[in-house]
Amino acid sequence: MNLAALVIDFGLGLSLLFPAATQTHSAGSRASSVSAYKLIALKVTGTGRYTDKEILAASGLQLGQSAADGDFKEAVKRLGDSGLFTNVVYTYSSSSAGTKLELQVTDIESAKLVPAHFENFVWFTDNELNAALQKSVPLFMGLLPVGGNLANHISEALQALFNERQLPGRINFMRESDGPGGTLSAIDYRVEELSIRIHSVEFPGASPEQSALLTAAAPRLTGAEYGRTALAAAVKFDFLPVYLQRGYLRAAFAPCDARVLPQPPAPSSNTATDAPSPADAPAPAEIEVDAIEPVTPGKIYMASGVDLRGNAALSTNQLAPLLHLTIGQPANAVQLLRDLENMGKLYRSRGYMTAQIKPDTQFDDDKSTVRYSLTISEGYQYKMGEVEILGLDSQSKARMQNAWTLRAGQPYNAEYPNKFLEATRNLVPTGVQWMVTVHETPDASDKTVDVEIRFKQL
Repeated sequence: MNLAALVIDFGLGLSLLFPAATQTHSAGSRASSVSAYKLIALKVTGTGRYTDKEILAASGLQLGQSAADGDFKEAVKRLGDSGLFTNVVYTYSSSSAGTKLELQVTDIESAKLVPAHFENFVWFTDNELNAALQKSVPLFMGLLPVGGNLANHISEALQALFNERQLPGRINFMRESDGPGGTLSAIDYRVEELSIRIHSVEFPGASPEQSALLTAAAPRLTGAEYGRTALAAAVKFDFLPVYLQRGYLRAAFAPCDARVLPQPPAPSSNTATDAPSPADAPAPAEIEVDAIEPVTPGKIYMASGVDLRGNAALSTNQLAPLLHLTIGQPANAVQLLRDLENMGKLYRSRGYMTAQIKPDTQFDDDKSTVRYSLTISEGYQYKMGEVEILGLDSQSKARMQNAWTLRAGQPYNAEYPNKFLEATRNLVPTGVQWMVTVHETPDASDKTVDVEIRFKQL
């Protein structure tokens, strides 16, 4: 019986372990001192994500086919290059019956996996797309490693799927992050070189009255380019508030789908001898779709009360008038958010620049009521520091500084700079368009706020 083993740590490089009787070969070599035998069994250990069948399909090996040491090296490299494993170890034993292969793998940590997003694949539902991809890329389960080549394989599989079904467009992908230099958050696939426009938006699950309100909330979508990112933003800022301000506090929208509308036939030429002109050159493909936003409204919750806790600098009598919840009426979560913003503004107008208000929502599903508990962390009161006015001539600057009445050491008022600019318009040179920016710099060490007001001619 012949025995061999290979260890690959994909963070450190390639390390070969063979018994003394076995010769060493490069990872890409298909020749081996061990003759090729039929692969009759594969056992995989160490993974909590994948089955033996999925690993076998991804390795490029097939049970019942002849395989030798070089094939196993290639299979190990293929698995490692995917980015899904930190290391792979294989051992095998060969006999007259065939070869048994064992793979020991270590899954990459979950924190290094990000979701795959499919921005505008309007011909497929998510389930259809995932099922098709898993046939071509067996280890794909909706998440992709931040390194490795699995993201490229998904792109290639998508393009092959489009070519097979004669669909227009070219597949591309980009890595999404929280900002420049930020942590990778997703890998976004999209179809390019065609235009997909929204004909209308449908809301399965909504009542006729709700559908009318939802349609009225986002007229800008009609005729706009279809994309799930833009539609998710519309859900968050346009559609969901329709429910939240009417007491549907647990309303939820599913990911958007689309229905491709039939395309009108291309106009035929007048005669067979018409010569093509530049104007007749093929335009980018245009497709029209109905966007489908499924919604589950849930029940209406009535407001049963609101409690304030943690406030000392401002009394409950000062804060309560800013709250507009009506007991016994549908809880308006949109209005509550505005109320909390106004409470925060009031605190900052008294110098409490780091005040935070955290709402705790307490549902009573039996009574269909909701009660809010608002926990306030006031923080320290900040004082006025220095004010600097930039961009004006010396005389205008002197007039503006003399007009500034919030003195150093007084409690800072975050509303004061804008009110100051409104009241001193006549002190700024006329006949010029100005862009004015106000920059506040709180200093946590001495609890002061410096203000910079910058004027720039347009």
